[in-house]
Amino acid sequence: MAFDLKLTTAMAAALLASGCNRAKADDNWTTDRDTAICTDAQGVRLPDDRCRQHRVGGGGAFWYFLGRGRAIPWFGERATGGSFRAATGARYAYAPPGSAMTRSAAVSRGGFGSSARRFGSIHA
Repeated sequence: MAFDLKLTTAMAAALLASGCNRAKADDNWTTDRDTAICTDAQGVRLPDDRCRQHRVGGGGAFWYFLGRGRAIPWFGERATGGSFRAATGARYAYAPPGSAMTRSAAVSRGGFGSSARRFGSIHA
């Protein structure tokens, strides 16, 4: 009696992924110098171009100033630990281009459902 078990592509990918080491999903960018980011009036991060186009305070976009060692929020998330006022005499850099990201929501692709009973086949 011979057994033949067929793996689906999804199952093979799941088995491979379970052995991989991933970085934490909550890893954030941290400033290594005084940094200016663009936010709305509530401190929610916007693309820096919004502040550059409207100058200071125009169009609902404002520069928010973070000190060294502060977390740079993702687009759409609230900035904390800084101020809408620049420190006297401080020189601010723009956030690095790599920090210009939006956090993705979890993607649901469904479960096994009724297809689970047909996972493999046995041949006698």
